[in-house]
Amino acid sequence: MDFNDWGALIAICVAGAISPGPSLIVIISISSKFGRKAGFLSAAGHGLAVFIYAITTAVSISFLSDVTNSFFFFVKLAGALLLLWMGASMMISASNANNDAKNPKFPKNLWFAFRNGFLIGILNPKIAAFFASLFSQFIEPTQGFSISLIMAGIAGLIDMTAYCLAALISNTLLVKYLFLNYAHIRDYVFGSLLIILALSVIQDSF
Repeated sequence: MDFNDWGALIAICVAGAISPGPSLIVIISISSKFGRKAGFLSAAGHGLAVFIYAITTAVSISFLSDVTNSFFFFVKLAGALLLLWMGASMMISASNANNDAKNPKFPKNLWFAFRNGFLIGILNPKIAAFFASLFSQFIEPTQGFSISLIMAGIAGLIDMTAYCLAALISNTLLVKYLFLNYAHIRDYVFGSLLIILALSVIQDSF
């Protein structure tokens, strides 16, 4: 890969990372509700999921092409169920948002933030499809593992950075004020979006 190839790869990864989707909804919701640290942890979890998909795709594009349909079908359904669960949880919490919005309960262990960020990424087969189509344009048969590792590392780092910025923005005073004082609206909107996305994924799978 030459300099232009690396530049194109980085630009496309940035465009993919900043595209709106369920991952952005989940991470902004976690960050605005539980704080900046939770947002960073969820971004790190999502970045790890992206790295895993990227490195797997980079080293085994030919293999993935044979198992894509069957593998992605089950992953897609698992991802849809996760979206349904997260959306339903937000809708349920919206009924209590007026009481808890100004005094949110912060869990002692923020592991859930990393876990949710990772799950929303690893159960999104569109990420694998994205890297399969992207890396196939750059990977050569003689390419060494080190190059694949660098490509995957760049993708994961860009993804994590983009969502860390989203977590920062969602914790600015104005945004946080709006989210805290209108928490019930936030949870209803975000929950509804996740449920709609989940139902559309299920519909497209059959």
